[in-house]
Amino acid sequence: MKIEATRTRAGTGVRERGAARADKIIQTAKKILVDDGLANFSTRRVAKHLGISIGNLHYYFSTKNDLLQAVIEDVIRGYDEEFEREASLFPDLPRQRIEAFVRYLIADAKKPEVRAFFYQLWGMSVQNNFAAELRDRAYKRFTNMMLEMLAPLHPHRSASELKLLAIGVNTTIEGMHVTFGLGRQMLEQSPEMEELLFRQIMRSIDSGLCNA
Repeated sequence: MKIEATRTRAGTGVRERGAARADKIIQTAKKILVDDGLANFSTRRVAKHLGISIGNLHYYFSTKNDLLQAVIEDVIRGYDEEFEREASLFPDLPRQRIEAFVRYLIADAKKPEVRAFFYQLWGMSVQNNFAAELRDRAYKRFTNMMLEMLAPLHPHRSASELKLLAIGVNTTIEGMHVTFGLGRQMLEQSPEMEELLFRQIMRSIDSGLCNA
């Protein structure tokens, strides 16, 4: 997914510099959101961290919502890129492709910065309609990614059945953000948990539906 909010002037060199500056703004904003929370997230704070004027930042992202949207789209693009990578590694092996993607998602859920980002997104979406819209857009994309991987495994399943399965798989993975957030000590006491979760997800995927 491309970042529509980025604006640069004509000329290849200028466009490249503008894209690099926009990306730096996005990565700084993401770090502030993860480290300091939504209450401390503002375009002024991002500009201060970067050592640029608020006017310079607003040249790229006019409002806080524009910047927030760019941050979330950047996260989604990362998952899109991993999805495409797995598809290219296993073009004719749909089960191996989804196995690799599920393992990637499990490992991703173990990263504190990833969990912190999604905690913030969930929290924002409770009372912020714009954040809720961005959340829904993100999860629609995640569901569609999973659907693309599931369809070749179950060609005789209906679209509604496949969508239910995709949502079920994504729900399990989202739950891992909470489980892994319980702390390193808990994970160290249960070193087999990651493999257990992987096998449970793959059993659901192989069955086609949890109640099939």
